[in-house]
Amino acid sequence: MSDKNLLSQQRTNLAIKRTKLANQRTLLAYMRTGFAIAAIAGTFKKMYLVYFGILMIVISGIQYYIVLRGVETGTFDYEYLDYLPLIFVFTSLLTLYLQFTRK
Repeated sequence: MSDKNLLSQQRTNLAIKRTKLANQRTLLAYMRTGFAIAAIAGTFKKMYLVYFGILMIVISGIQYYIVLRGVETGTFDYEYLDYLPLIFVFTSLLTLYLQFTRK
């Protein structure tokens, strides 16, 4: 193997490792946020907030698994994950609505 091919392979391997680490950081950030929301909601006895926090944790776990499999197999066919932040925005707005309309 020539030096150029070896260098190219090393760069590719490092890019895959960086992508996996970024995916792990994203999962941990979602989990941290979900646990914080669920814990605060449990303190104030707001079950819909607990469900929202659990939903964030579950969806982030699914996203992590899908991205990890895509990186490992080299098939990056998960364009539908681009809509995941929109789902969180919608559910966040719904949660805020419930917070201010329910007593």
